[in-house]
Amino acid sequence: MKAAIYDKMMETLEKKILFRVRSKLIAESFGNTLEIGAGTGVNFKFYSTQTVTAIEPDPLMRKAALEKTGEKSIEVIDASAEDIPAENDAFDTVIVTLAFCTIPSPEVALKEIKRVCKPGGRLLIIEHVRNEQKYLAGLQDILTPLWKKFAMGCHLNRDTITLIEETGFKKEYADYFLGNNFVAASFSNVK
Repeated sequence: MKAAIYDKMMETLEKKILFRVRSKLIAESFGNTLEIGAGTGVNFKFYSTQTVTAIEPDPLMRKAALEKTGEKSIEVIDASAEDIPAENDAFDTVIVTLAFCTIPSPEVALKEIKRVCKPGGRLLIIEHVRNEQKYLAGLQDILTPLWKKFAMGCHLNRDTITLIEETGFKKEYADYFLGNNFVAASFSNVK
């Protein structure tokens, strides 16, 4: 999916719901911040004064993100979540919004996030997640193979919260929305 198409496709959801959710979540970020899967840079307008390193492996998305950095201290680099080019304990906050679903190896990515996040640092996410209702989870399982082909490898049925907790992050809160298919959540890095 091309970057311009992605922004256009997400426009209504962004205006009606995600703008508010993103703004609230990113307001909780502090210090040296890492954004995983920056996409087209839709989060950039919400950062205040902190230094942000944003990684994005897709060249077209990365190009669109670079155009949205403006005057802010945001560096956009070519990297994957599974191989973050940073020292151990380099970041106070790690932000992931609507990217865990497309990361090929989320367990590896989470180990990398834990490595680069300082002890006591925070992982802030907005993700669509596996629904807790069996029927809806089954529907997600059925739709995911086709959806992955259309939506850049997106898995509708990932149990992202469990994956994060199994990596050793401690959940601070999880606010579900849109029929419990999406979540905004905060985790602390316990080392």
